[in-house]
Amino acid sequence: MTGTRDWLTRERGSRDWRLLPAAICGWAASLAAHAGFAYCMSHDGMLGALPAVLTCMIPLAVLAGLPFPRLPASVRRRITLWHASVTVCAIAAMVCAASALTYDLLQWRDPASRAAAEGDASVVVTARATSPTVISDRRSNDCRADARITSVTIDGVRQTSSARARIYADRPECGKLKQDGTYKIAGRISKARYGAMPLWLTDVTTVEHVRPPNLPMRAIGMMQEAFFVQTARLSDQGKVLVPGLTLGVLGQDYVPAEGDGTDIDSTYAAQVEDAFQRSGIVHLMAVSGGHLAVTAALVRSVCSFFLLPRRFTALLVAMSYIMLSACVFPSDSVSRALLMGLSGAACLFIGRRGQAMASLSWTTLAMLMACPHMSQSFGFALSCAAVLGIVLFADTLNAWMEPVLPRFVAEALSMTIAAQVFTLPIQVLIEPELPVFSIPANLMVAPFVGFATLAGLASLAVSWLIPWLGLQLARAASWGTAVMELTALELGSGNQATIPWAGGVGGAVLVCVVEAACAAAAIMTHRLFGQMMVQEPDLPGKRLIANPVERLRMWMERTRKALRELQWEE
Repeated sequence: MTGTRDWLTRERGSRDWRLLPAAICGWAASLAAHAGFAYCMSHDGMLGALPAVLTCMIPLAVLAGLPFPRLPASVRRRITLWHASVTVCAIAAMVCAASALTYDLLQWRDPASRAAAEGDASVVVTARATSPTVISDRRSNDCRADARITSVTIDGVRQTSSARARIYADRPECGKLKQDGTYKIAGRISKARYGAMPLWLTDVTTVEHVRPPNLPMRAIGMMQEAFFVQTARLSDQGKVLVPGLTLGVLGQDYVPAEGDGTDIDSTYAAQVEDAFQRSGIVHLMAVSGGHLAVTAALVRSVCSFFLLPRRFTALLVAMSYIMLSACVFPSDSVSRALLMGLSGAACLFIGRRGQAMASLSWTTLAMLMACPHMSQSFGFALSCAAVLGIVLFADTLNAWMEPVLPRFVAEALSMTIAAQVFTLPIQVLIEPELPVFSIPANLMVAPFVGFATLAGLASLAVSWLIPWLGLQLARAASWGTAVMELTALELGSGNQATIPWAGGVGGAVLVCVVEAACAAAAIMTHRLFGQMMVQEPDLPGKRLIANPVERLRMWMERTRKALRELQWEE
């Protein structure tokens, strides 16, 4: 039992990774269930194989749950530590697979999905808008909005539905669609050709109000409209980037409640968006955990200044998370960040240290069980992968880089590299190319992101009440986005900005192989460097290798000490 005791003494609650394999198994099982259901539905007569597959999984679950009572004591001791983990992984996989299969079966039997499967059908649906209205990505329509269908009427027969759909409409109906509002819409329903939503509702003829948005969403809509009125008075880059950094909606994608649209140059807007994509900083234009972290840091600083109780601070942090998530454009990454942020606020409330890895694993499993379609979402995958890389590698990379780089540079660089470790394979699945200057671009804009984000959020909060102050705050945010625009245009233009790469699963695997080779080379270099520093292994301490950064740090420390001890003669 010596090995077991040593393992237990090394275990630390602040680095609890036990649920990570369960989250990975649950995600893989959910994807496999979706793929298996799609395969069975595309081949006639294969649907009957699903119960057999589920029946074959029962012995595996029973085997994982057995305590192995008849095994020899030595063998039982060896597998005790891993048996519980295997059991949890098996349970997580079965629950996530069952949730995904149940979701697919319900969607398959949904009246709206059946009507779309039979071809374009004229329907009248009652739907609740789940997102703001933005510019359409189809040339034949003016705007689009995501919605949850609650009922569908086909040939005069009304049936209950729960399908998710994307509504494509034209003006003046675009101005009628508001987030959280319920509408009766006449149009044609069909299967989606692309995008995250499974169904499209096109050729919309009428949009009738059934129930307006609730009071909080109406207030948020008023704040957003006032914010866009102020950003419309900025320069072109401010009109495009300040709303994108603040709300996750680029200025050219905003649909005003009245009027024909914004006065943003479409050519310039497309150029800037493409430059951000090619330079590897397009994630700044999407709301993620960084926005919530900046807001939480501000709330905690204010609470610390006024010496507020810990539990009151936790409640304020949780309220700031919820309010910010309600104000920005809804997305899968926002939902993930909100749940993780609330778990961190709960830890602060009960006086325990937050555990990012455990929180990420619990959040992933909870979202895959409650919303099984999340396992097929690239946005959710990118968000989870970035957090996983930061949690696993950011501190290690920072410890490696801090001796040879300034502290703020080392922190920004380690965060960027750690986040891209797991996101690059997913990015290759979306677009078969690699941004060359992603790391230097993120490093250049890092000092301005926090300031610009806070200024944009402050402008959103006060523009409806004090328009002139909202304009000044939006202008301050545009100073930070101007640096981002310059960086993106300089590093994201030209053929040298990206490297063509193999697409599909093969390209993602190739990225993983290259990253593994780079990691092995870095570890070997670190070990050789460590051997150079330690000349006498039996003696404490390590050899001091002077470098410009260390010399500057020592000089500054000695200078501050000399100034503090300086005594002036009278």
